[in-house]
Amino acid sequence: MLFREEVKTLFSENNPEWGRRSRDLRESLFDGNATRVSAIINKMLQSFISVRDTGKEDFYHGFITGVLGITAGSPKELKSNRESGNGYFDLAIMNNSISAAVIMEFKISGNSKASVRKKECAEALDQIERNNYDQEFQDDFDSIRKFGIVFFKKTCAVMEKSQLDQASE
Repeated sequence: MLFREEVKTLFSENNPEWGRRSRDLRESLFDGNATRVSAIINKMLQSFISVRDTGKEDFYHGFITGVLGITAGSPKELKSNRESGNGYFDLAIMNNSISAAVIMEFKISGNSKASVRKKECAEALDQIERNNYDQEFQDDFDSIRKFGIVFFKKTCAVMEKSQLDQASE
């Protein structure tokens, strides 16, 4: 019981540092700032998780869902494992006041090399595009950001769709 209460306090807006980082992450996602998103998530991973927790994508999925969940104005602003297009995305967050949505696809890497994880980010973004994960958002939002996020132990690599477009030009 005591452990459960400690976790609730640590991972809530009542913890000023956690709340600030969560809001910064949300803002950076909507801004499309992959560099900032990566820095925030990496700092959170280093500060709050154990390398023993990092074996499955589900762990990271739950972690990021929890982080963003405390920033959502309502449960309708966050969608997890939702069918859209020809598959299902990992996580999406919406902001009706700015008519924007963010779609995230998560992957786990078995490789510590940045170049490999960058390629895996591109593959995650390709999955979003190939499967039309943005289909459910196209009529309701003016802006749709797409992120591929690849985790390796207590680190991550992040790429936003516009970075992939620039690299292929």
